[in-house]
Amino acid sequence: MKIVRNDKLIKRNKTIGNVMSIVGIAILVFGLILSFNPTPTKTLISFIALIVGFIIAQISTYFVTRFAREPRYDEVISTNLSKLGNEYTFYIYSTPIAMALIGPAGIWIPVPTAASGEIIYDKRWKQRGGSFIRKLFGQENVGRPALDIENNEKELRKALASEMPEEEIPPIKGILVVMNPETTIGDVAGASELITEAEALRRTIRKYDRKVEDGVSPETLAKINEILGGE
Repeated sequence: MKIVRNDKLIKRNKTIGNVMSIVGIAILVFGLILSFNPTPTKTLISFIALIVGFIIAQISTYFVTRFAREPRYDEVISTNLSKLGNEYTFYIYSTPIAMALIGPAGIWIPVPTAASGEIIYDKRWKQRGGSFIRKLFGQENVGRPALDIENNEKELRKALASEMPEEEIPPIKGILVVMNPETTIGDVAGASELITEAEALRRTIRKYDRKVEDGVSPETLAKINEILGGE
């Protein structure tokens, strides 16, 4: 498998996450200190500082989780996919979306989730159990993966359609990837999106790709990789 990775963007976002994390903590501490000796003015400033600090902490969590924490999500996923054949190309932060796997049977969009506890699908994605505090800060929340996949697909289709006929764009399929090894997958029978543990991602993709009778032609595959900068 070929890997096309935007290391410059990863390094920049890692720095942003680390700096914002320090700034967020500093503002929260500042607001807390003001609350020890309250006056009307200090109370107002403290309240504003706590809100601003919380917002910055939330934003920094997004960057730190994806770019500063080792191993990064993309590293875990690329390691699992590494044994795929050379006809596959894995794009990491080098296309309009975070990750895209281009292969002979179509395009896969892995969407990682750090949700803890048990993940189920009951008209929408839900989780049972897990840390309430971590979920509150968005660290282990299942979120809205269906919407994430839909938005990613739209962005990728838009990029490809700008340089090739839309009818030539191969099937695009999103897959929710569970990054927390302690998370369990419960009843997800009603979900339209696929879900798998990170360590089973390559096996899941191979399973579905083998079922595709009419794959992507080498010419179309080459065109897609040319558009995305892989060749």
